[in-house]
Amino acid sequence: MEPAMNAARWLPPQPAHGRLHRYMESADINAAFRALFDPLRTAVRRGMSNPGQIYGIEMDPCVPGELLGTDWIPPASQGVDDALALADPLRRHAVFGRLLAQRRPEALFAYVCERPAHRGASAHVYLEIVSADGCYAAEYPVVAGRGWARRDLVDAPHRRLDPVALI
Repeated sequence: MEPAMNAARWLPPQPAHGRLHRYMESADINAAFRALFDPLRTAVRRGMSNPGQIYGIEMDPCVPGELLGTDWIPPASQGVDDALALADPLRRHAVFGRLLAQRRPEALFAYVCERPAHRGASAHVYLEIVSADGCYAAEYPVVAGRGWARRDLVDAPHRRLDPVALI
């Protein structure tokens, strides 16, 4: 009988440049936006608002576009006492940099907040998804709802933001 194999020696070796997460493909980014839109829409329809939250998104390491789970990350756990402080892009990306440098199952991180109407523009929900490879965002307009929902969220395409190197 052979001795029990050590499972750790069967794990793939880390690349020479020390990357913690695999490269995110467009299917992963699209799946993350699709998975987060429906809960956001439900919250808006129920009259809830969001001053700023962070979520971790775990993607299947072998199957692009397959979401395994999401996890709420309390902003206070990352040194941000006030969720409104996450509206500052530099502070938000510093938090994302710390999250991406940690050994975690999540490879994508999302920031979501509701931005009120101003200067003639309607209110919208801002969703930003960050990986070690890039940053993507969508602004979903909040419109008058029908029926029991006083407000509703309209789907909108996401876009890649300026290239960022977080880690």
